[in-house]
Amino acid sequence: MSYTLNNNLKVFLKTTKGVELKTWLNKNGHELKNHRIFYILKANLENGNVFKIGLSERGTNSAYGRLNDYYNTLGASNNSNPCMGVKLYLVVGNIFNPSVQTSDTKVRQMETKMIRHLGTSERGRERFAISIQSLFKALDDLNMLKGDENAPASKRSDRILSKNQASQDTVKGIVSHEKDRRGNLTYNVEFFDALVYDKNEKATTKKQSNKKMTYQQLVTFREGKRLTDIYNKDKNI
Repeated sequence: MSYTLNNNLKVFLKTTKGVELKTWLNKNGHELKNHRIFYILKANLENGNVFKIGLSERGTNSAYGRLNDYYNTLGASNNSNPCMGVKLYLVVGNIFNPSVQTSDTKVRQMETKMIRHLGTSERGRERFAISIQSLFKALDDLNMLKGDENAPASKRSDRILSKNQASQDTVKGIVSHEKDRRGNLTYNVEFFDALVYDKNEKATTKKQSNKKMTYQQLVTFREGKRLTDIYNKDKNI
């Protein structure tokens, strides 16, 4: 059962026993949509306790795809071939926020600090001969399940912004909000005028109309999460 910590980092899975990767994906994979994730897994072909840590930093269905790649390569556990299959031990993540640079994401920080803390690896830089209990202890010692990534305002040229221009996926502000009869919340979103370049690299501006969007849709756009969170706080939503 997944749960969310007070820093918006969601724990999709945490177990010292391990679960069959494909079985877990089939049941829970839909929850990973539009999330950056950090994970720990172990291929059955590994001798002893050799665990791999990794991450997926893009949005949409990339997290599911990254984990499913292991299944496509290593297959499912079966009695006739004990080297087949992958066990999953940890999956944590947060909603993809394009306003946060890749180097500043929580999952990237988790991987970098764990690699530095664990020291000598087996093969590559992400496999470690260590017990799963020790891996979880390292996460606790480093406070990896505490604190959230910082999403400062995107760095934009003052000259460009003063002209109401930016890339076409940049939110300018939240104008209003409304709820339907079922209580579903949508926002009236204003975007910056888009800078469009022709084949000669000449820039022209294109006026963008306001759009009605859910929070889940908004967080996939630049400045979307930051501005919506500010709006929600101001409106006590």
